[in-house]
Amino acid sequence: MSEPEILAWDRQRNEPEKAYGYFALYRELGRTRTVAKVAEQVNKSRDYLHKLATTWKWVQRAQAWDREEDRLYAESLAEQRRDMGRRHARIASALLAKLVARLQTLDAAKLTPGDVARWLEVATRVERLALGLPDSTTAHTGPDGGPIRAEVESMTEQQRADFFRALMAEAAARAGQAALDAERGDPGGDDDEDGDVADGPTEQG
Repeated sequence: MSEPEILAWDRQRNEPEKAYGYFALYRELGRTRTVAKVAEQVNKSRDYLHKLATTWKWVQRAQAWDREEDRLYAESLAEQRRDMGRRHARIASALLAKLVARLQTLDAAKLTPGDVARWLEVATRVERLALGLPDSTTAHTGPDGGPIRAEVESMTEQQRADFFRALMAEAAARAGQAALDAERGDPGGDDDEDGDVADGPTEQG
C-alpha cells in the first residue's frame, strides 16, 4: 500500500516537529503573514526563523495553502448558489400555480384592456422567475412597435376574452413545467417558502 500524499501545508518528511509548529503559526497568519510576526509570537530571533523558512520553503507552502482555501471557498459558494437556485425554482413554481388559480376565477369578458396588459406583465415576471432570470421591468410592444395596451384596446370584446383565455392556458402550462423542473432540480423540496401571492387586477363590471 502506497503512503498517503504529503500536502505542501502538512508536516514534511524529516521536518522537525518544532520547525513545523513555527511554520503552522506562519501559515495561519493569513495573507499578511511575515516571519517577523512569528518571531514576535514565539520569542525567537528573526535570523533563526528566516533560516527555517528558507530551508522548509514556508512561502511556497503557505501560498499552496492559500490556493486550497480559495478553492474550498469557491466550491462552497457554488453549492450555496445551487441551493438558492433550487429554492427559487420551488418559489417560482408556487407563484405560477397561484397565478393560474387566480386567473381561473376571473371573467375574461369583464376585463378592461388595462387589466389584460397588467396580467400579461405579471405572467412575464413569473416566467422570468421560473427561468432563474432577474426580475426586471419588460417593455411589451405590439406588432407595430407600439404599446401592448394599444393592441388590446383595438380588440373586440370576444377577441379580448380569447386573448385572456390563451394567456391563462399558457400560464397553466408554464406552471406545470415549472413544477416538473423544480421537482427534477430538488426531489426533496420541502421548504415552506411559497407564501401567498397578492391578488392581481380586480374584475370590473
